[in-house]
Amino acid sequence: MILSLLGGLLLFGLVLLAAWFCTRWLGGYYRTRGAAGGSIQVLERTAIGPDRTLMIVRAGERVWLLGVTPQNIQPIGELDAAAYPAQAPSPAATAGRDFSAALQSAIQGWKDGKKQGQDDENS
Repeated sequence: MILSLLGGLLLFGLVLLAAWFCTRWLGGYYRTRGAAGGSIQVLERTAIGPDRTLMIVRAGERVWLLGVTPQNIQPIGELDAAAYPAQAPSPAATAGRDFSAALQSAIQGWKDGKKQGQDDENS
């Protein structure tokens, strides 16, 4: 009875560990393909119905209006690129990197024995 319970708990732990590794791998896979500063940017997005979206997308020097459904992406037309100047990465696009840097800094501070919010001068 106890061995059966321990085996079930071990199996459950292995499933959780495998799920964690899969999400880490998939997160890295999609993060590198959606990185800010690439040559493709979604400038605007508007839902026009269930599972139907209009997108304005910059690809290099060209700007396109696209119709997007779960089955396909249809180019509707090319827009004037001058009406959509190149933009710096949005705060949402850089938030992940800012959080990562802050987390690394906090972890390094904890390793060095500092408390949160404490400067080097006060140590």
